[in-house]
Amino acid sequence: MLVMPATKFNREPSAVKRQVLASGEPLLVTDRDKPSLVVMRYSDYIELTGQTPIEDLADWLQLDTDIELETPSLGFGLRPVEL
Repeated sequence: MLVMPATKFNREPSAVKRQVLASGEPLLVTDRDKPSLVVMRYSDYIELTGQTPIEDLADWLQLDTDIELETPSLGFGLRPVEL
């Protein structure tokens, strides 16, 4: 497994992505020499968890029910412009 300190991870996120995709190995990010997170390919995550892959993110985020939202008047005191 690849290991990288959090400081380098924060400086070079694109390089981390390329490295994980190219090697196919997960990358362990450490914070003060303690493991803090793992970066892995999405396909590996799906295989590991047994979840159904997300084909379309917009469909996945769509709500099944409508939400009623009432917003209070902000009362900026706007008035018509006189010309």
